[in-house]
Amino acid sequence: MKQMLANTVPGLTISRLRALTAVADEGSYAAAARRLGLSHTAVAQQIRDLEQVFGQTIFDRANGRMRPSPMGRELCEIGERILDAEREAARIVGRRDASGRANLRVGLGNSMPGMAIIAAVCQAHPSLAITLHSGSHRAILAAVQRREVDVGVLPDVPHDPRFRRQPVLHQDVVAIASVQSGLTDGSQMRLADLMGWPLIFRSRGSSTQRVVDAALARSGLAPMPRLVADTRDAVFEAVVAGVGIGFMWRHGTASTDLVRRLSVPELSKRVEETVFSLTDERNPTTELFFLAAAQVGAGV
Repeated sequence: MKQMLANTVPGLTISRLRALTAVADEGSYAAAARRLGLSHTAVAQQIRDLEQVFGQTIFDRANGRMRPSPMGRELCEIGERILDAEREAARIVGRRDASGRANLRVGLGNSMPGMAIIAAVCQAHPSLAITLHSGSHRAILAAVQRREVDVGVLPDVPHDPRFRRQPVLHQDVVAIASVQSGLTDGSQMRLADLMGWPLIFRSRGSSTQRVVDAALARSGLAPMPRLVADTRDAVFEAVVAGVGIGFMWRHGTASTDLVRRLSVPELSKRVEETVFSLTDERNPTTELFFLAAAQVGAGV
């Protein structure tokens, strides 16, 4: 594909189209660089190279945001089509592992109930290879949308026509404390009671932290956390080590003896944990996952 582009328009490369569409979507070189995993300078240079190729301005700055010029909009449309084709090719290749076995790519925000579904799939179909991606709510949602994973498991998945959704269970956010804290598993504490304890928060993009932040705002509380962690596992391990009290989804892990779960009335709103994929993502491996999710959900 790169050779075809190079033969058609000298200087119009996949990497430059990728930078172009990222800047158009994000509105700045810095945000586009974070998305692409490149430096600000590298992205800006890609755009300057394109402008030199065509002899026209591709982006204008308005109200602090980079906006495509008429030429930029046309190139963005072409770039999106080409990058869609690239993603589709990667998706086809990704359905097989190195040995040729069928491969299912799964994105999890929490270990459970996703791991229980994966276990059910492995038991029923031991020859299936599974690639696991874990991350924040925002990261897994984006990975499904970009087709980097075939199916995801998250709480509070948006009701969006682009998504095929299947609820598995309902759960709420709980506080978690170490076994050395002296707190009793299953006891109840209000948010105000937790303000005297060192707290562990998740970073932005976490569905858990979004629930906690909303509850704190409603209660008029603004604590400073002792630690901010970027993964659920990091929060869990910090709690086990006695760093402070953290928060997680009630069924977010199968480990029940390492922490004490505390019910917090202000966090008691129950949210659906949902298996989801893009609506048009229909293939035998994703169907296996949805079937296993239904079986796990029925057993909860």
